[in-house]
Amino acid sequence: MTMPFAISICYSLLALAYILLSYQGEFALNFAVKIMPLLLLLAWIIHSSAKLPRGLILALLCCMTGDVLLAWNAQTLFVYGLAAFLFGHIGYLLLLRPFVSFNALLLIPYTLFAAVALSLMWPALGEMAIPVLVYIGILVAVSFATWCSRDSNNWLIIGGLVFISSDALLGLNKFYQPIPEADSLIMLTYYLAQYALIRGFMRRQENKTY
Repeated sequence: MTMPFAISICYSLLALAYILLSYQGEFALNFAVKIMPLLLLLAWIIHSSAKLPRGLILALLCCMTGDVLLAWNAQTLFVYGLAAFLFGHIGYLLLLRPFVSFNALLLIPYTLFAAVALSLMWPALGEMAIPVLVYIGILVAVSFATWCSRDSNNWLIIGGLVFISSDALLGLNKFYQPIPEADSLIMLTYYLAQYALIRGFMRRQENKTY
């Protein structure tokens, strides 16, 4: 079960198109263009013969909902977008079961990273403190779980690590200080993370067939 090369190329081109268009500023129907790469992956999952978990579809739909909300109005809909992504990450976490190992030493860098990011953002979080704290907790749990999953593989691990990088950029840019080229970097890492996770779940399913 291998993702066709054409799908990977089209995904990359659609992601690049959105990043280049958004670099010029807001544009009409930006929310629709933003989710086109994920729609491509979703369509391939649904119509291909790949026996991927159907929960993966729900997780992707949650993430796409978050994408739309943040692209529509990031200022007023941020908390709703955060909630949509939270449910998406919970879906990924459930899909990573069962877990067969727990490396306490590996948890240290995750904890330190989350603590540093939170300490930088905390003064500006205000009423968003609890939602952001919960979100970071789930995000770290998903990334850590990619190492602990019984069917862990490099794609899953890369996806988890890059997702943390993407959301850390978003959070620090919004609640700490502006980061040069933040929007482009956030979306570049976000698209890479989603692609890697999907490839990781494909590899997982492939291993189960042997």
